Amino acid sequence: MSNEMNNPMRYSKYIKTFSYYAKTSSDIDWINNINKELEKHDIEVIMPIFETGIRTLIKHKTKISQQDRLGLLPSLSNFDTALNKGLLAKHLDANNLPNPKTVSLSTELEFDNVNSLNFPVIIKPEEGFGGGQGIIKFNSKEELHHYFSNHDFEYINIVQEYIEGYDIDCSVLCKSGEILAFTIQKGNMTGKNQFSPQFGLSFLYEDELYRVVEKLMKSLKWNGVAHIDMRYDRKANLFKVIEVNARFWVSLDASLIAGVNFPYLYCLASKGHIFKIPQYSYISYINLKGVVKSIKKNITFIFKVNFILKHTPLQFALKDPLPMIYKFISRTRNILRSRLPK
Repeated sequence: MSNEMNNPMRYSKYIKTFSYYAKTSSDIDWINNINKELEKHDIEVIMPIFETGIRTLIKHKTKISQQDRLGLLPSLSNFDTALNKGLLAKHLDANNLPNPKTVSLSTELEFDNVNSLNFPVIIKPEEGFGGGQGIIKFNSKEELHHYFSNHDFEYINIVQEYIEGYDIDCSVLCKSGEILAFTIQKGNMTGKNQFSPQFGLSFLYEDELYRVVEKLMKSLKWNGVAHIDMRYDRKANLFKVIEVNARFWVSLDASLIAGVNFPYLYCLASKGHIFKIPQYSYISYINLKGVVKSIKKNITFIFKVNFILKHTPLQFALKDPLPMIYKFISRTRNILRSRLPK
């Protein structure tokens, strides 16, 4: 079910039925559309993908006609805590969980709040955005003040001490705060910039990091999936929580290649099935942008056929090519249209 009529996934051979409903600003209309689908099809699990849909289902779950079909959902208060970086920082402090020192700024008048921070720092929107959007690094208080003096406060920002170290993430599926499945992955190929998603990942295990995530999920009594962005602090020798993405993540295919099928396990857990925490392989993975980057860097990479077929999303595209073909055609068409004179 989608509000995009030509969503590339509708062309997948694995999609049995695709239903299109025009985008609506009404939560109740959206819920009613779900109820229509429940009447028409034998749906076993309602599985929202993005934060907007997850939050709407949490708010209006009593209006779902067949509530036993709802997938795992956190409470609204815990969902909002995870999603709001300012609230999350307070929650982490209250539960003695390692995180960078953070303050919120809603107006320039609150600028003195940063006096308690050590520089360099980063700023980012307190809510919304993603993929590294809106993140800027400042090396001094003067730089930060100059920025805020020349930019309007369009939204609340958080200012956070910059951690010297490296990014490392943990993806989880939880039920009542207990971890049912997880993977840990570290970036091995920088994306568009320092703060954007990595083009490549290496799967590994870090016990100290896992214990931090385990405590965090219990403190939130988490239900469903989450992708926790973390950073290793070289000075403090600690894994620190940066933010929680309360949804399925972009590198879901990487998790599958490593051996953990999160959407499938989400459905099993939502239906009450019990299973052992799956083991995952400590593999390297790169996405298609990473493949292109690797070939540009060294043309001989194209001859690493075994790696490309086993450690990139190309294996899925070969088995189910139509979504990628349609996406490529659609993107090419949009690029050409943008270059035409208006």
